[in-house]
This record gives sequence, C-alpha cells and structure tokens, in this order.
Amino acid sequence: MTHPDPNWLSDIEASQSLAALGDIDWDDVADVVVIGLGGAGVACALQALEFDQSVIAIDRFEGGGATKASGGVIYAGGGTAIQKEAGIEDTPENMFNYLKMEIGDIVSEACLRDFCEQSAPTIDWMRSHDVDLRATYWPKKTSYPAPEYFLYHSDNSLVPSYAARAKPAARGHRGYVPIEQGRKATNLGGSLFDPLLSSALAKGLKVRDYTEARQLITDAKGHVLGVKVMQFSHEESKAEYLKLRAKAQKLLNLFPPIMPGSKFFMRKALRMLEQAKTIEAERETRFIRAEKGVLLSAGGFIFNRKMIDEYAPKYARGYPLGTDGDNGAGIRLGQSVGGAIGNMDRVTAWRFINPPLSFAKGMIVNTAGKRFINEMVYGATLGVDMVENHDGEAYVILDKRLVKDALSEVSGKKALAFQKALAKLNVYFGAKKSKSLEGLAEKIGINSDALKSQVSEYNQIATGAVDDPFGKLPDDAGLIETAPFYAINIGLSASLFPCPSLTLGGLKVDETSGAVLNDAGKPISGLYAAGRNAIGVASWNYVSGLSIADGVYSGRRAARAMAK
Repeated sequence: MTHPDPNWLSDIEASQSLAALGDIDWDDVADVVVIGLGGAGVACALQALEFDQSVIAIDRFEGGGATKASGGVIYAGGGTAIQKEAGIEDTPENMFNYLKMEIGDIVSEACLRDFCEQSAPTIDWMRSHDVDLRATYWPKKTSYPAPEYFLYHSDNSLVPSYAARAKPAARGHRGYVPIEQGRKATNLGGSLFDPLLSSALAKGLKVRDYTEARQLITDAKGHVLGVKVMQFSHEESKAEYLKLRAKAQKLLNLFPPIMPGSKFFMRKALRMLEQAKTIEAERETRFIRAEKGVLLSAGGFIFNRKMIDEYAPKYARGYPLGTDGDNGAGIRLGQSVGGAIGNMDRVTAWRFINPPLSFAKGMIVNTAGKRFINEMVYGATLGVDMVENHDGEAYVILDKRLVKDALSEVSGKKALAFQKALAKLNVYFGAKKSKSLEGLAEKIGINSDALKSQVSEYNQIATGAVDDPFGKLPDDAGLIETAPFYAINIGLSASLFPCPSLTLGGLKVDETSGAVLNDAGKPISGLYAAGRNAIGVASWNYVSGLSIADGVYSGRRAARAMAK
C-alpha cells in the first residue's frame, strides 16, 4: 500500500523489511542498481562498470530523462581542454570563487572545491567515451548561443558585480550537434547522454526501461537490499502504452506553450498520458537485488503538482521543465527508509529575456513600478528574484527604438527559432503599448508617477550621469524616450512568455560518498542519491549546465563509494 502520510503525495510504498534475505524470490541481481537512467544515473553506471561492478539500471520511461531533453550543456571549468583550445584562462580556484557567489553554503567549501578540481578531469573522462565537445566560442552575454557555437558564458560571470570577484571564463560546454539540429535548443542532451550510455552498454550495463521503482527492500537493521519494481511482461500492452505516449509527446512538441491555442493540445496530450497510465495496471511485480548499493537518480519533482503545492507553491504557475518522470519518486523512496530531505522549497525559474539583447537593455519593474535587478543578469537569477521577492510579477519597459532594435536582433538567422518566436509574439501580441508613459502605466496597473520617476532615473543611468545601484553599465542600458512605449509581461503567468521551472531540493547526502543521510545525519547503509534526487552543487542557484555537471559528478562519486 502507499505510505499513509498524505504529504508523500506519490505512489511510493512504505519500505519492506526482511527477516532474512531469502524471504523474497529475487528476479535479478547486480552489484549496483540505478533507479533513474538520466545524466547522474548513466555516469554512476559507467563509472561502476569501469570498476568491474555489474549494474542494472531501471527507468520509468525510455531513459535519458531531463538530461536528454535539455539543451545539451554541461557546466565545466578550471582549465578544461576545451577552454584551453579556445584560449580561455581558468583555474579551479577561479571557478570556485565564482560558484561560491552562486551557491552560497548549500554544500561545504570542501565539496565545492572538489567539484571544481574534478571539473576538467570530468570533461576528459566524458571525451574518452566519445562525447563530442568543441571550442568555438561565443564571447557575449546570451541565454543560449547560436548553433555554431559550443562554448559560451552560461552564467553571470560577465556581469560586473560578479566579474569583480572572479575573472570571467566561459564554462558552458555544449555537446556537438549539427547546426540545423541545434537551432531548436531542446532535446539536444543526447549529445552528452548517448555516448555515455553506449559505452556503458558495451561494458555490460543491463537496462530495464519502462520499469517503475515502487518500494525499497531492507534487512532488519535498515540496510537497503534492493528494490521492488513494476514491469511490463506482455509486449502487446507495452506497445499500446508506447503508442499513446508517442502521440502525446508529438502534440507537446508540435504545439509548445508559446503558441496560441497550445493549452488545448496540451490538455489533449495529458489525456493521452492519463490513458497510457491506465495500461500500467497490467504490469507485474519484480524484485531486483543490489549487492553493493542502490542509487536514487530519478530527477526532481516539478511534474508532481501536488508536491509543488506542498513545498513550493510560489512556483505553481511556472511551466514545468524536464520530463514527466520528474515526479519526486526517487526522493520519496529515500524518505521511505528514513532519508532526510532539505531545500524542497527551492526552485529555479528561468526568466530569460536575452536575446534579443535590446530587451535586456530595457528596464524591468515590479508592480510598484520599481526596478529590482540588473537586467543583464542570468535568466534564473532574474526569475528567482522575481518570484521570491516580487510575487512572481514583472514587466520589461521598452521604447520604440529598443523594440525596433530587438526585432532586428532576432531577424533572419541571428537567433534561434524559439528566441525569435518569443520576441515577436510578445512585441506584436503580448505587449501593452501607449503613446505616453502615463497611458502605459494605466494599461498595466502601475502608478504612473512611480513609473515616470523610474524611467527618468534609468535614463540618467543610460547616459552615465549616475551610477546604477544594481551595477548595470551605461552601455548595457538603453534610453527609454521615444514613443510609443511598450510593457511586456514577464511574470510567471505571462501567457506568451512561459517561465520554465525545475526543483532543486532533495535528499541530504554525505558529501564524500553520496550516501543518503537520515535525520540524525547518519548514512543509510546501501543507499545513495545523485543529481536532482540529492542536495548538491546545483541545489541553491542554477546556471546553465550546472545540474548536468552536478549529476555527472555526484553519480561518479556514488559509484566510487560503492566500489569500495
């Protein structure tokens, strides 16, 4: 049965304790059992296989998870071979100094230093398994570079307040994909995931796809022995299940949320997924034994709306980023055997407005008509500030010239398709427009005196007459003086400007091994967690590629611990 605590809000069952190992007829056995075959899971599996451990990986769906669905960026520095080829100077200490500003105290300084010192060797390890990373470098600030560039600043390192404390160095390493494929910026993570999976399969990895972990099995002392799973045994049922899921995914891909009418197709797709879920009742129970340990690496919980309402209700209006496998099951499995959780209210909200650069040269205000941030910051920095401190509401204020420049910046092949679509849709259909600032303020429900005063102050910043309290340079600020004036809603509820969000909290782990900790801070024997199932380097603030980097790092860490 499911756990009686309603706050679990999942299908995970309370753990089963055995008096003796033989009390269950185990269907399969391996040294390491990986639950969730995404970036963290495949890194753990491959590293374990390199240590001559046998590995079984199970995945709720086809494998790859949010890593494969992503833009294919891994955050790496400290002097990677790719950075050196591009002529970019970086050291582990410089990388540490930068990331310390982003992550605060979410992990210890020792853990962060190890992450930074292991970063360049991690890239070498991935390249040794045929991950194709290239050194074509985009030097300017952007949320995502043009498809022919594979190294860029995927963080805040170019923002003056950050650059004053750590020398800027491009650390966003994109996996290579052909240029035309790269124009969509999603579902490109196979460039990182697929080569690692191929290497793992060649070394003997056993994969059980479309298999759901439901329960952990322990001995009388609480040592994790293995896992109960639900698995299709009839090919006909599985085929029908896959057919429905494929149709649903096709609809979701064809009609992204920025398209008018997309909600209709999303509801239709969700109905298909619910119909597919009914077929899951035909699965059968299997038990898989883990001789050395179980790794929980099944992603976050952004697709579990009940958990979001419980832990992070401020972000409920955001657009869930990842896959529907990010349902919190891995975290709940850890809790079922006493695992402690933390940081569950921490979510990253991606409010990217650049490109076009001229949007970021405009002015962002809250509903009181006040600026609250340097508009040039990384999109997740903006999004979290907007949600945590301004009720998830904000507007970009532009004038005629900035709008004209913005449209030019996304014309032709100067920007990716989704960047162009977002800019044009919001200028032509999503913006409020007026010949006066007073009229604009009235249309968006902001006090006109407050807005006029803020524009006047902002124009002084743009001319260099006064310093910006948020550190924005005059060259990065555009004058707002030519009518008509525009206000683009960039809040969480903006219908034409979706704000993707993903969860960052999870299970507390030992930072040297990845072992799951209980409420007393003691390791739970035989159980490890990695990626977004665990609190790690990416669990406070997000910069592009950091979650995948943390997943690879923590997955390999757990494999090393289990091999001992």
